[in-house]
Amino acid sequence: MATVPKNLTSDVFSEENPPMDWADIGLLIPHEAIRRQMTAMNDSMEALADGSPKEGEEWKIVYFSEWYLDYFYISVEEHHNVEENLYFPWVKERATYPEKEFSRSHEELIAMMDAMKEACETVISKKGKDCANEVSILKHSVPTFVSDMRIHLAEEESNMPEILRENFTSEEEKVIVQKIIQGGGLEMAKVFLPAVILAVEEWGSPQFNKEFMASMPPPIRHLVTKYFIPDFKNVAMQMRDAPTMETEPKLAKVGCCAIESSDSATNFKSRVCRILNTTWEQQQGEWNLPPPWDSGVAIYENRVDCGDRRTIFDIQ
Repeated sequence: MATVPKNLTSDVFSEENPPMDWADIGLLIPHEAIRRQMTAMNDSMEALADGSPKEGEEWKIVYFSEWYLDYFYISVEEHHNVEENLYFPWVKERATYPEKEFSRSHEELIAMMDAMKEACETVISKKGKDCANEVSILKHSVPTFVSDMRIHLAEEESNMPEILRENFTSEEEKVIVQKIIQGGGLEMAKVFLPAVILAVEEWGSPQFNKEFMASMPPPIRHLVTKYFIPDFKNVAMQMRDAPTMETEPKLAKVGCCAIESSDSATNFKSRVCRILNTTWEQQQGEWNLPPPWDSGVAIYENRVDCGDRRTIFDIQ
């Protein structure tokens, strides 16, 4: 990077030992987002009082639990699955790496996450009442998980870059990264990409941040900047930080991509046009889409497939 990044949360890279190239940066992009989410998660558990919440304060643990299930858990689980099923097998084609250590670490971390997931599910089912046991589990489990996860991320940041440099090129790495992004689909773009972008804004240089945003396909960039990031700030971050708040936050969800199988043709057309910030008259092709809209909206570079496999229009 042209400018030494600041505000890194890495235990490996710092201003004194800055990331040097694509091999370092490729790991930092997701890792910095995860670490920042974990720091906030730790802060919430420190702020949460022991025992069952007081009457009228159940929202603190309920919101946190919803955030954990709807955002953090699925993001980190997907990150681990991608590494095990795509990234590590790709590396293994040309190089050796501490496979047993990394895989075992994944299994142990996922087991910890599953235990917290179960506690959060119970909290939600009880609506935050009579959940002293679940609060205790979370307050004890979250710091341990965060500590172990940081060690795991540091191990990858210490070992993987040199393996990548010796066996692959930056262009080859870009190809596998694109496969990973495409595999995550809109769900990961909505729940994890905002955390990545907000983290990059904190640690990356202005030029790197600009290039990072420009690397996204225009439709994804549009959805992320207009909808996903505002929704993440107004909903996800508020739920995550709820235990630190004195008053219940007002969650302002940003409607986007909420295409239901029960939508009428008119609602479907209106919804997609609103998502893309365009009008009906600006679209090309015939809609004529009979319900249900099983495939929803799929994005392919500069085009959107609105569910019938025929109606595809361009986004400028």
